Amino acid sequence: MGNRKRGWTKGSVVVIIAIGFLFAGVFVSNYFQAKAASKPINLQKNEHMNQAEQHPDPKMADQNTKDAKLEKEWIQKQQQEAIRENKQEQEQEQRQEQKPVQKPVQTPAETKAAQPPTKETSTSQSPKQETTTPQSNQTQTPPTSASSGSKKTVYLTFDDGPAPFSGEIITLLEKYHFKATFFMIDGNIRRYPNSVKLMVQNGETVGLHSVSHNVKIFYASANSVVSELNQNRNTLKTVSGIDSHIMRTPYGSAPNMTDVYKKAVKDQGYIMWDWNIDSKDWYYKDARYVSNVIEQINRKANHNGPLVILLHERKETLAHLPALLDYLSKQGFECKAIDATTPPVQF
Repeated sequence: MGNRKRGWTKGSVVVIIAIGFLFAGVFVSNYFQAKAASKPINLQKNEHMNQAEQHPDPKMADQNTKDAKLEKEWIQKQQQEAIRENKQEQEQEQRQEQKPVQKPVQTPAETKAAQPPTKETSTSQSPKQETTTPQSNQTQTPPTSASSGSKKTVYLTFDDGPAPFSGEIITLLEKYHFKATFFMIDGNIRRYPNSVKLMVQNGETVGLHSVSHNVKIFYASANSVVSELNQNRNTLKTVSGIDSHIMRTPYGSAPNMTDVYKKAVKDQGYIMWDWNIDSKDWYYKDARYVSNVIEQINRKANHNGPLVILLHERKETLAHLPALLDYLSKQGFECKAIDATTPPVQF
């Protein structure tokens, strides 16, 4: 009886050990299956990231390059504009500093010695009038000049054309009895000859704007500048019958048009034009360019001479052009086309 009981105990131990090994096997099997299942996902994710780093999207890279180029051009033009505005402000300050010096000399001659209060009042008010006048002129000068019969001249200039929708721009100009100047690229003249002919037919001025429109190619040398202008001029003459010497260089004359380059184009009879109001329609590409133009016009309320507005033949520019033309019309501006006798505005 004792031997039988001892044998049953040994059997129980064996069974328990076997069950333990079974559970251990199941646990180990599940652990390795879970690890194996997670490994392909991680590998796939890492593989995708590596591919993205090694093979970037060419469209995204191209867009980043274009954005960087636009930003660089915008910064350069902002710097140039700031220099021009600072120069104009300094000239205006010099004129304002001269005015108070003259008034005390005239006031004693015009007033009696027995009226010191009146004299003090006039001299104390003079600086206030001079400081407040520019602010009021910012919003009132255009309408005042219109009502007095002396309209302020504006030159609307469109670069990079012609385009298939040039006719729509001309139609808008005719609606407001405005004229404009179109600086056109050689290849676009060949591509849209009917647009060029329509400009000439409606009395717009047609001008030159290079062949390549590429800074490195156009400004490579004085010879390359003249050569592109000559080709541009011959193409325009062939298409329109107009032998134009009015021109604008790609992105404006500063800083690439050196004195040597300027002399070379002048010797060839070319008349170079820049601008003094940049709409930045090439940057905003929406209605903000109109507000930008109006703001600059207000800042130049005391500006002597014509205003030259830079625009481009773009669909986005055309979409908001009526708002700009409506403003100029209501403010009494006279929009003319540039001709060979017009003194050019240059940087």
